[in-house]
Amino acid sequence: MRLPEIIRKATAHSLILHRRDVVTFSVFLVVSAIFWVVRSAQEQHDATYEVALHIENMPTGAVFTTHVPTTLKVTLYDNNIHLIDYGKGSSFRSLTVDFNRYADLAGNFRISGAELQSLLLNELSSTTQITAMSPALIDARYALTEGKKVPVRLQTDITTAGDYRDFAPELYPDSVLIHAPSSILDTLRYVNANTLRVHDLKDSLYATVGMELGVGVKATPDSLKVLIPVIHYVRRDIKDVDIQTRGVPAGKRLILFPRQVNLQCLANYSHYHQVTREDFELFVSYDSIAANPDRQFIPISIYTPLNSTVVYNIRLSVSDVEFTLEE
Repeated sequence: MRLPEIIRKATAHSLILHRRDVVTFSVFLVVSAIFWVVRSAQEQHDATYEVALHIENMPTGAVFTTHVPTTLKVTLYDNNIHLIDYGKGSSFRSLTVDFNRYADLAGNFRISGAELQSLLLNELSSTTQITAMSPALIDARYALTEGKKVPVRLQTDITTAGDYRDFAPELYPDSVLIHAPSSILDTLRYVNANTLRVHDLKDSLYATVGMELGVGVKATPDSLKVLIPVIHYVRRDIKDVDIQTRGVPAGKRLILFPRQVNLQCLANYSHYHQVTREDFELFVSYDSIAANPDRQFIPISIYTPLNSTVVYNIRLSVSDVEFTLEE
């Protein structure tokens, strides 16, 4: 047999052996990984979760006058595979209880620790243990009231950008029905909504705002819709607006210097071209002369039927003019 053929056969045999080693190692690696996963899944540990607490079937006029938690902090002991499942958000992460089952006619609402644990365990695997729970029980007071309708007050912290301007908030609804013990209702005149903070607004804002309700106070609805109107203004220059005279007695003539002035205002961008000199009436009053005969200048007054959503910040090139009174 020739040497090249011997080398080729030897190389082929070596590759076959190498492939067998790689396959053997890969199988061993997979088996080891499976064994590790199974072993890890069976290991037991503690893990803590938050469980949302919901109370259903409360009568319309019922309000809690003492604190009732909205979440329970529960520590569980079990193997990892169950703990991981609980962490993904199973039905265990929310607990709903019936108000009528735990409330009595004396105004008490009580769920013992054993009852709470029993309710939670119903949602858990049979191997799971509860090792800690906070609060350990629920012991609260409630009251039944007819309610009282009161207005809502909204505090705002709002700024607008550049040439934008905001206007008074519009609330929907502007009043709510409050249920609370008579000691609170008798002195309650309004309810505060949460402060609305927004900065550099460039457009009207629509928001949902909750209300500042203390323990023992329930509002229907418990939030309101808020509209903050925002308008974009641009500078509008109007030249040569006539100045009129008012209240000049018969037989007298009031001559002004000058008879026209320029006007500048901020106009709603949507109405910019609709704002003209005819929308402004400039005038001086003879009464201001009669009150001070020695004066040399008379102030200019401005009247416009346009409201501030169309124009505002109206300024004149001069605030008063010289005059001559002729008999």
